[in-house]
Amino acid sequence: MTEEKQVNQTALLIKNALILFAITLVAGVLLGIVYELTKGEISRQEAQAIVEANQAVFSGIDNFNKIYDAKEAIDPARDEQIAAAWSELQSSDAAFAKVKLQSVSEALDVSGNLAGYVINVASSGYSSDVTFSIGMTMEGHLNGISIISIAESPGLGMEAEPVLVPQFVNATAEGVAQGRDDMPFSLIKNTDPGIGQIRAITAATITSNAITNGVNAGVAFFNNTLKGAL
Repeated sequence: MTEEKQVNQTALLIKNALILFAITLVAGVLLGIVYELTKGEISRQEAQAIVEANQAVFSGIDNFNKIYDAKEAIDPARDEQIAAAWSELQSSDAAFAKVKLQSVSEALDVSGNLAGYVINVASSGYSSDVTFSIGMTMEGHLNGISIISIAESPGLGMEAEPVLVPQFVNATAEGVAQGRDDMPFSLIKNTDPGIGQIRAITAATITSNAITNGVNAGVAFFNNTLKGAL
């Protein structure tokens, strides 16, 4: 190879590298701009989803006072107390190890009295975390659960909303939806559920386990920590 060809090839490599760098730089800048333009709306939608989930598990209540958030400080002393209590709960039961506490809110009635708590958790599913709210009254009654976000397998784990969520709310003989008192729950397959049982989604046991374990963790946390200690 002549010296001239070597110089030409080197120049071509440098040119291609500069072009690639320029494309990458422009793409990065554009992504940054898009993120800045949309992050406010994304945050608003996420916050709205949580509000709607809270209201779904405490019908008729609009006042929710957040007392803990894993992503932001609210009351340092109480934050530490709640985080420590949740960590202790996780270490006490292997089923709770993959359940993360996202937030805790007080559900206040029209008079400002404490009606119960909404516990938002993220439980590790098949391909992602399933995030949902759990409504517990001060009497220890489970009002139900409401899914905030889920990205499981289409047609399988994504059946959590129509298949699993209704099972955490019984209906009376009159057809009125009411929560459950037969906690904690165990997962079963292929048979009709009895007291304290949840029927798994067909071919989606991991997602079913994730939600059931998340509910049980939330219930245990309410009984151990929220019911009398805060």
